[in-house]
Amino acid sequence: MRFAPLYPEIPAGQRHDFHIMDRELGVGSKAEKYASNVAAIRTLQAVESENRLATPEEQETLSCYVGWGGLADCFDEKHSRYAELKALLTEEEYAAARASSLTAFYTPPVLIDAIYQALAQMGLESGNLLEPACGIGNFMGMLPDSMRDCKVYGVELDSISGRIARQLYQNSRIAVTGYEKAEIPDSFFDAAVGNVPFGNIKVVDRRYDKHHWLIHDYFLGKTLDKIRPGGVIAFITSKGTMDKESPAVRKYLAQRADLIGAIRLPDTAFKANAGTEVTSDILFLQKRDRIVDIEPDWVHVGENADGLTMNSYFVQHPEMVLGTLSRENTQYSRESFTVLPKEGVSLADQLHEAIGHIHGIYQEAALPDLGDEEAIDESIPAEPDVRNFSYSVIDGTVYYRENSRMVKPHLNQTAQERIKGMIALRDQVRKLIDAQLDEHGDGEIEQLQQELNTLYDSFSARYGLINDRANRLAFSSDSSYYLLCSLEILDDDHKLLRKADMFTKRTIKQQRSAGHGTKLALTVGIKACAYEH
Repeated sequence: MRFAPLYPEIPAGQRHDFHIMDRELGVGSKAEKYASNVAAIRTLQAVESENRLATPEEQETLSCYVGWGGLADCFDEKHSRYAELKALLTEEEYAAARASSLTAFYTPPVLIDAIYQALAQMGLESGNLLEPACGIGNFMGMLPDSMRDCKVYGVELDSISGRIARQLYQNSRIAVTGYEKAEIPDSFFDAAVGNVPFGNIKVVDRRYDKHHWLIHDYFLGKTLDKIRPGGVIAFITSKGTMDKESPAVRKYLAQRADLIGAIRLPDTAFKANAGTEVTSDILFLQKRDRIVDIEPDWVHVGENADGLTMNSYFVQHPEMVLGTLSRENTQYSRESFTVLPKEGVSLADQLHEAIGHIHGIYQEAALPDLGDEEAIDESIPAEPDVRNFSYSVIDGTVYYRENSRMVKPHLNQTAQERIKGMIALRDQVRKLIDAQLDEHGDGEIEQLQQELNTLYDSFSARYGLINDRANRLAFSSDSSYYLLCSLEILDDDHKLLRKADMFTKRTIKQQRSAGHGTKLALTVGIKACAYEH
């Protein structure tokens, strides 16, 4: 699922983003939380039935939705509210809510404040910001004024939570789907924040399946691919990421990112909001510009003075453990420990002090070098539908995307029009490829081929061959330039011999074989590539 604004026809001036002012949001008894959830769901249903966006007053009600973490008894047939809840939700919504009662714990505002304090201290002010597993978007609702220039994107698996988030943060783009299914471009984000799912479960994602990661480690590993070099991840995760005996996950992370700092939270950090006691960490990682074969100390575990086994970072930095270590025996290990809160000290004060020990510096996105002839006039945050290292037309103006920024090259009018023509050709070629991949009918394929012929004839009549020097100089920075070049079959004198087969034939053939998936063979003119699908 792609990122898309909710009701795109509604102008930005008519959209309202909720801002969380209540730092006790989510605190209350089980009965109060249940009532808040039901009121929010009824409000969501009313808004959606009228096909509109929520008003600021309705957003107040929606913001009180806390999910079903810690409310598992509501799904017991003997519970007094069971019938009401069963009638309120669809079968799919009910099943998802019941499944989430053991895992969905929304983030207390004190932790969100602390994460933003750290990012502000590093220098983050603008850019593309991602929150995977965003719930109803509390990180979005607490975005500080100093970061109001950030463009925020969210992903949420739970339908109700994700739909509420879209109504609360109407200018953000939120994909209501699993993180493994979200169509997110690599190197697109400047930073990522969030409280990732914990648990001994694995996510099926072909790109990462070989690592056999648990869900919290999967979110860390995948997000590293989604942020650009120099970008920062600030995630709350299970202490298992840092403390598990196997260093494999930490080595993977260390090869791709520098650990700026880590904070171990007391086991009561989620108690008031979620009614659960769990030891977790806040990790701050800064992506490297390349993979480095390195094993810093934090890749490994060690023992502290009391003989407790934990990550070497916390052994060396006990000031980053916000509580008192205490042994506990569990069904899994006699060597386990928890972090008890310190009496008489607020968690907010402890977090503030710990963040003072984090000395990372946020690195602004490097702007592309397009040469003297294409000096940059200005830059804007990248759009997710624009591929990396590609030109695009935004509001009639040519921009070029590199990672999280899009720059406006300084071009004369002829170069502008030349590039716009090749953008139109590129997009048409991709439409035709996609239609063949999806096995559309002959009539649709022929219509797309006719449109491609018309675009090509018009372009070449005005600007010559795509392979000509002037077009190469204008468009060679675009990652699709050589795909466009293969539309032309040239003779030895660099003259057009004929158009490529794509203009008149299906050029993708699917070769299926039992047990080996599907191979898609793509032939465009004289160039060919094959890849697994």
